[in-house]
Amino acid sequence: MDRQQREGKLRRTFESLGPVNGKLSGATAKEELVKSKLPNAVLGKIWKLADVDRDGYLDKDEFALAMHLINVKLKGNEIPFELPDHLIPPRKKDKVYTCFWGR
Repeated sequence: MDRQQREGKLRRTFESLGPVNGKLSGATAKEELVKSKLPNAVLGKIWKLADVDRDGYLDKDEFALAMHLINVKLKGNEIPFELPDHLIPPRKKDKVYTCFWGR
């Protein structure tokens, strides 16, 4: 699957979850995130990293980031403790809030 196909699939998945005003609530996003079968603690860390603007919702860019981080973990890699600059969605660069948790 090439990048354009992946982006299309993510967009369709996001839209199928019924965003309100372009955003998914935590409960709604969780429906998709738990399909990964990752432990809730890991999904919580992914949520904290993906909810870049800390508003309690995921827009399409943040949802794509959450799905990317899930794939990173499913491939056997560790989730970063802090979101690297290159993963911050361009529209969110000025809204980043740092989040730390115990290692």
